[in-house]
Amino acid sequence: MNINGFARGLMAKNDSEEKFLKHVASLVERQLKEWDEQYEVMVMKLTHYEFVVNHNDHFYHLQLTIHDIHKLQQKSPYALDRKIWKELEKQGLTIKRDKGNYIAVMFDKSL
Repeated sequence: MNINGFARGLMAKNDSEEKFLKHVASLVERQLKEWDEQYEVMVMKLTHYEFVVNHNDHFYHLQLTIHDIHKLQQKSPYALDRKIWKELEKQGLTIKRDKGNYIAVMFDKSL
């Protein structure tokens, strides 16, 4: 999957935290579905935002506050994505570094 840095920069600066999180969640789900259609991503607003990935009844979970999302949006256009992907990897999700630049950008420390 490929991404556009200019458009993402505008979104990070102008979107609300919730809208930005939902956009990032849709990209994460799109990437996961390129690897396996069985992936499903859910974002729920409880006390904090609950980011959940389900793959064949195996769940990965990340909790984010509105403050976390805001700080990450301000840090860089892809900081929220990176936090999510790194947490998913830490929980055991296998990250495939294949075609497209999205995953490469998530794990390239110079960007």
